[in-house]
Amino acid sequence: MQNPTGMLNHKTEKWILRLATLAFLLWSAVFIYRTSFIAIDGRRYFCLFDDAMISMRYAWNFSHGMGLVWNLGERVQGYTNLLMTLIMSLATLIFDKSMAALSIQVLGVGFMLIIAYTNMRTADAVLVKKETAEPQQVLIRILAFMFPLLYYPLSYWSLTGMETGLLAVLLLLGVLFGFRYTQTQKTIYLIGASLFLSLAFLTRNDSLVFTLLIGVYLLWETRTHQSQGKVFFPWLSAIIIYLVFILGEFLFQYLYYGEWLPNTYVLKLTGMSLGNRISNGLGFITPFLIQILFILIPATVDVFFRFRREKLLLLSLFLSAVAYQIYVGGDPWNYWRMMSPTIPLLGMLFISAANAGVSAQTGRPSLLRGFSSNSQVALIVLIGMLVANAYFLPEALFLDRPFYVSANEHNVNIAVALSEVTTADASAGILWAGAIPYFAERRGIDFLGKSDRYIAHLPPDLSGKLIVNGMKSPPGHNKYDLNYSIKGLQPTYVQDFQWGTQDLTTWAKSAYSNVQYKGVDLYLLKDSPFVIWDKIEHP
Repeated sequence: MQNPTGMLNHKTEKWILRLATLAFLLWSAVFIYRTSFIAIDGRRYFCLFDDAMISMRYAWNFSHGMGLVWNLGERVQGYTNLLMTLIMSLATLIFDKSMAALSIQVLGVGFMLIIAYTNMRTADAVLVKKETAEPQQVLIRILAFMFPLLYYPLSYWSLTGMETGLLAVLLLLGVLFGFRYTQTQKTIYLIGASLFLSLAFLTRNDSLVFTLLIGVYLLWETRTHQSQGKVFFPWLSAIIIYLVFILGEFLFQYLYYGEWLPNTYVLKLTGMSLGNRISNGLGFITPFLIQILFILIPATVDVFFRFRREKLLLLSLFLSAVAYQIYVGGDPWNYWRMMSPTIPLLGMLFISAANAGVSAQTGRPSLLRGFSSNSQVALIVLIGMLVANAYFLPEALFLDRPFYVSANEHNVNIAVALSEVTTADASAGILWAGAIPYFAERRGIDFLGKSDRYIAHLPPDLSGKLIVNGMKSPPGHNKYDLNYSIKGLQPTYVQDFQWGTQDLTTWAKSAYSNVQYKGVDLYLLKDSPFVIWDKIEHP
């Protein structure tokens, strides 16, 4: 039996959005709880993704008057997310270490709801016309609201403390204000778009790619008014605002760290040929494109067969994220961190394609006959999301533990052990540069170079010994010198003696003791005065 389309109206829309919000809040609460754990000291710990914990260490030191640094007295910029790090510093100023991490996770929930709401308003501007029937308008808004909430990688990164959610918020607001500017020619919207995109630059400098595309679109859409001289000063103001943010950050980096660009830029994008990076990137991106093919193909077809420049912009923003991910050579984690902020935009195009496809089939035999046209659109979008999330469903449905939580638990236990069996002068040589130094409050020696200029300037390992997620040499994890980091700097604790082509395991037997404390294995420098040896249980 056909469901009456009249059931969808603005009143039911409000209730559906409230229920969707409540469901997401409940899901997020369970997710956050499942990322926590009881450590060896009997306390429950909340911990972000390890790279986010690097930023948290910078934030903690900054908010406690020790500077925006990873190690006290060492000015090296090992982060690329200045705005997110500054936001974190507010949390670390107010809360203790674990609760600060929890507050950032809760903030991530807020980011996701803002993303959903902004996506809905953007869909209003792009997909909804005055002549569109009310039930169809309501359906488009509801689906646009729910689409980002249903894409697991976006929620995952937002709720584990990475800047992904914040970047998505600012990108979507920049797009929305840009569309409103073209529709109304009100200067406030152009200035608003410039401010949001400027903040996006502070969140991640590579958002410059998005800004350029949005800027080209806005210039084209307002070209008639430009010829009449109506937009010169608004555009000049918007450009000046953006340039102030760019130049301000570069000047800060140079004056504070002595470098125009972050150390992480040198680490990830130097020493590796463009050909190697693209080969890496293609190997990494292929599974992602396969996962979203069911969404991407209809969305692309809809852009070209029902062409509107607004739609082309949305598709271009998504494709630019894919192209950039290929250009930089991939990412160590196949949870699609770089592409996730643009997935809501792609979702709008998929909703448009589903709506157009169902409308074209009206009156013809259909696999979904028995359902109203609106129900068919909703089912198609739901199927698309299930396909895109297939790889992540065990986590999303809480059948598996969230990605990297076991590693977080292990690292926090190491940190707790180090804080109890070493003095404040001890150092930790680590591959995981986030949770261990953050919770242990010990000087870190970063084997992979995010906060070490010497490592960042080394040539990358292209031997093929570091193959991961389709990449032969993952960026940010392919530069190392264990002889320098371990033999030379002699950290009090060493996390591992092997990485890539280097293995110091045999040498380590003469220099380090493998001991145990409360069930945690530790490699500690023999006879170190910074180890409280009386507390150690030898195996």
